[in-house]
Amino acid sequence: MRLENFTHKIDLEKVDSTNSYLKKHSDDLNTGTVLFAKDQTGGKGRLGRSWYGEPGKSIFCSFLIKNVYESSDAIRLSFLFSLAVKMMLTKYIDAGRIVLKWPNDVTVSGKKICGILSEYSKECVIIGIGINILDFKPKGDISCPYTSIASEVSDPPDIEIIKNELVESVNMAYRRYCTNTARDIPLIWFREADIKGRPVTVNIEEKTVSGVIDSIDDLGCLIINNDHGYKERIFYGDVKYNDQF
Repeated sequence: MRLENFTHKIDLEKVDSTNSYLKKHSDDLNTGTVLFAKDQTGGKGRLGRSWYGEPGKSIFCSFLIKNVYESSDAIRLSFLFSLAVKMMLTKYIDAGRIVLKWPNDVTVSGKKICGILSEYSKECVIIGIGINILDFKPKGDISCPYTSIASEVSDPPDIEIIKNELVESVNMAYRRYCTNTARDIPLIWFREADIKGRPVTVNIEEKTVSGVIDSIDDLGCLIINNDHGYKERIFYGDVKYNDQF
């Protein structure tokens, strides 16, 4: 797998979505480009949801990786970026309180602090990251408890410092975790997340599955031992760690 290095930085005042901007302009941009926007008017999350933040209080950014020939690598790489975000947050928040929530959320004491969205377009992987830095009131309805770095530390850092540290952490995660194939990344994430054996409930559209986490496969699908006594492969859904309060 190619060892990426994000050295091309773009700062914009306002975009509809940082992911959409990189998709639209990917032909003209170098691989290893990271785009930051002060304001994002149409941010997206998983399953078609909206992502809310506030200018000057949130990080909106996306990373561009070109020459990727398997669309499934977009999912795999999102796990790598999840590890990078945790690495950055541990500079400010005790690592024991930071939990990686399958497939692409980072939480602190059970509250969401970061969301990650990966997309595949024209042999490019685009990874969007939203991080709550300072406290704010979301414009729309939020379905889960959330927090910010400012809520967790007495002296919150400057947002520009966080932006630079995030890029450094992504580059470090590539150096530390990348092997010859992206197929290893979900397995590495699962090991670092340390969630084997956790009781979970997964909401999948109108279906609910409960059980205990067993493993993950190289596509990033979660394998749980369900309450009926057999293994179930979870492709997508909302996971709740039942031992997290």
